[in-house]
Amino acid sequence: MTVTAGRKKTIYRRALLALIILALSLIQNGAGRFLKIGGAGPLLLIPAVTAAAMFEGDVAGIFYGLFAGALWDAFAKGNNFNSIYLVAVGYICGTLIITLMRNNFMTHLILSGAASFLYCTGYWFYHFIICGVDRAFLTLIGFYLPMALYTTVLSPVIFLIVRFVHSKFMPRQYSED
Repeated sequence: MTVTAGRKKTIYRRALLALIILALSLIQNGAGRFLKIGGAGPLLLIPAVTAAAMFEGDVAGIFYGLFAGALWDAFAKGNNFNSIYLVAVGYICGTLIITLMRNNFMTHLILSGAASFLYCTGYWFYHFIICGVDRAFLTLIGFYLPMALYTTVLSPVIFLIVRFVHSKFMPRQYSED
């Protein structure tokens, strides 16, 4: 069984996207200390999964979300929901692009920003409100919302990288005219 040129490009594209997610995980969870502003660092895996799902579709988005979430959970301490959250983000973004929205820069900015703000407020709610931490609102305003904004500001860079990879390794479609 031979692998066609189109299939090779698909394999290369998906492997390269997985390597990009791995590199962003290492930056976010390890070497990303230099990216922090006021103690808040960007959550680079959220826009990466969003962009990958937008270009690859809902099923691939699920697997990219699972991979990114597993990497994030491996570095995180405590009880986290990163894998479940990123699987949902990958599926929802891929489905929205297939059925309802166009795949462009502004759509990625909206989806990535919404996913980042939802993650940060959900994390804050679970770890601060439910656990009854004092002055939790100040933590939301001073740390988690700037983190979500910082993630949203950096998400176009990730979108452009994923779009470049997708355009270089997309198999050509030939018409039968």
